[in-house]
Amino acid sequence: MRKLTSAAIIVVAVASSAWSAQGHLDPAGKTETISGEVLDMACYMGHEGKGKKHAKCAAACVAGGAPLGVLTKEGKIYLVVGDHANEKPYVEAKALVGGDAKLTGTVFTRGGLTAIVVSKAEKL
Repeated sequence: MRKLTSAAIIVVAVASSAWSAQGHLDPAGKTETISGEVLDMACYMGHEGKGKKHAKCAAACVAGGAPLGVLTKEGKIYLVVGDHANEKPYVEAKALVGGDAKLTGTVFTRGGLTAIVVSKAEKL
C-alpha cells in the first residue's frame, strides 16, 4: 500500500508540474526572429548602459542575475525570457550580451511589456 501511495503522489506531482509549466511555456504569440544588441536590462534601465564600452559590465550583471533584453535598430526593446523546458538558448543569449545577435522565439505582449521566449540565439 505504501508503494502504491508513493507512486500516486509521484504521478500527481509530475502531472501538476507539467500542467503548471505549460502555462509558462505557451504564451499567446507568434514565432519571430529579431535582431539587435543583447542588453542587461538593469544597467540599460538604470543609466542606458549599452554598446561595446558596456559589454564587460553587462556580462558581469547578467552573470549575477540581471534580466536580458534586446534593443533593435528601430529602438524597440524586448525582454528575453527562457523556456523552462529548454534553457540552452537562453544561456546562449546570455553569452552574447553586449553584442549584436539574432534571436528566434515566441514573441508576446503582456501588460504593455513585449517579450521573446528565446528558442534560438545566434551571434551577428
